[in-house]
Amino acid sequence: MITRIQIIKRYFRSLFDLKGSQEDEVETDREVREGVIFKGKNLWLLAFAIFISCIGLNINSKAAVIGAMIISPLMGPIFGIGFSLGVSDLDLLKVSIQNALRIVLISLVVATIYYLITPYAIATDELLSFSHPTIFDVLLAFLGGMAGFIAISRHNGTQVLIGVAVATSCIPPLCTASFGLATLQWEYFVGGLYTYFINALFICVGAYLIVKYLKFAPHSNTNVKHVNSWFGILIFLAVIPAMYLAYNFAIVNIFTSKANQFVTNEIDSKYHVVQTKIDFKNKLIEVDVTVEKYDKQLQNLIEKQLQETDLKDSKIRIYQTIEAGKSNREELDKLNNELQLLKSEIQKINSKK
Repeated sequence: MITRIQIIKRYFRSLFDLKGSQEDEVETDREVREGVIFKGKNLWLLAFAIFISCIGLNINSKAAVIGAMIISPLMGPIFGIGFSLGVSDLDLLKVSIQNALRIVLISLVVATIYYLITPYAIATDELLSFSHPTIFDVLLAFLGGMAGFIAISRHNGTQVLIGVAVATSCIPPLCTASFGLATLQWEYFVGGLYTYFINALFICVGAYLIVKYLKFAPHSNTNVKHVNSWFGILIFLAVIPAMYLAYNFAIVNIFTSKANQFVTNEIDSKYHVVQTKIDFKNKLIEVDVTVEKYDKQLQNLIEKQLQETDLKDSKIRIYQTIEAGKSNREELDKLNNELQLLKSEIQKINSKK
């Protein structure tokens, strides 16, 4: 029995083993250090990626935004921070932070110039979507960081890194922040920077945990507990706003879902709903319907039905549009008959000539 248990344990260990396919630690260390350095080719690639992302956000093109995230080389310093913390390399940590800050400054400058000179600097839905991060963005960044560093520690992990760059979305938030800066809309500026910061931070956390799990040899005997403690405090402070935004996001979605369900079940089943507008902030539901004849009691009837649901604290407004061709059908038929009579009389007159 003991032998069977040992065989099962050995099987699962081999199944989930990360060390077996891992490349040499020296090779991984070299790759991380090369990715941290940000100049020359990487600088040009970042500038191109920023421009492509700005254009994509301007025209609501997901393909262009995804392409920009794939081109962008900004993941290097972020993984460098997580790796340096994991191997207690303070020199690499300083260089990684310096290059990460350089990336942010260059991205903000390039994107701000774009939004200042372009005549199409408008707040599109795609652009604004990167100004309100939630706990779900934290989770994506955390999992992306772990997946990314596993890829770095393998011989062929390029495809995984491309997927991580797309999933964690670090480039678009910087474009959103630049749009806010160029148009002096500070909500977007702060929201974009916070989104980028929280993505980068939790990519670092994911990478740090994988480095520890793979038991990379420390580069220094110096105790860096004080650095890790500050890092932990930073994580805690960063995640609080994201949790709050996630809570608000959930509340808005619940209200919107209930409102749409009410409109579908109570209004659309009896009347033709043309348009529905839901305002969570004012707890207002506006519904446009088409009717054969104006109904004075319709507003009161729908309000009473609303009071019997979970939305009793909300307000509803019904806008009625009389559908042409139904209420005036008799008049139209009468006019059509008269027109046919006139045509027949004209034909008779023409035939006598």
